[in-house]
Amino acid sequence: MNLSSSSTSNSTPCIVVAASGNGSNFQAIADAIEGEKLHARIACLIVDRPCYAIERAHMLGIESILLERPWYKHFEEIIDHIGPTLIVLAGFMRIIPSHIVERFFPKIINIHPALLPAFPGKNAIEQSFEYGVKIAGITIHFVDSGVDTGPIILQKAIEVKENWDLETLENHIHELEHRYYWQVIDTLLTRPFSIENRKFKWGDEE
Repeated sequence: MNLSSSSTSNSTPCIVVAASGNGSNFQAIADAIEGEKLHARIACLIVDRPCYAIERAHMLGIESILLERPWYKHFEEIIDHIGPTLIVLAGFMRIIPSHIVERFFPKIINIHPALLPAFPGKNAIEQSFEYGVKIAGITIHFVDSGVDTGPIILQKAIEVKENWDLETLENHIHELEHRYYWQVIDTLLTRPFSIENRKFKWGDEE
């Protein structure tokens, strides 16, 4: 399986980013494209509510679309119209209906600020901090019909120091997100891969 096969050989792969909040991961992805590290173009930013990510898109010269109700129908219409190679969820706080996920699998990816399957859903960093974990991290995964249950592409971990407060942990988690999400996106667009029994594998690995 190779996502880039949906684009012509002479075109740059097209991605759509969806967000609901600050948009720092969206910014990191856009910066990687600007720095010619990520070989893709962002067709648009999709948001489900007024948020700072819209302002980021405006400053970057990227179209932003605020979803109309019912949001999931509008979301699907946008995807059908643009036909992106990859749909990137970057803090998009909506559960995408199963019929949409099944239509586009494995083209929808998400980043989660915890080491799944631990602490799925909202407020994962706060949950892990209050639980007292010694190891925290991020998970980049394909989206399926569950909540943060899709096949895992990449996980990165960090040791939680005893003197860290919640804000410090959040900052370290965001650093991991901004460092690795765009790299995974770029690799998905350029390398073949397979998914068998939930297990993800790059197709050119022995």
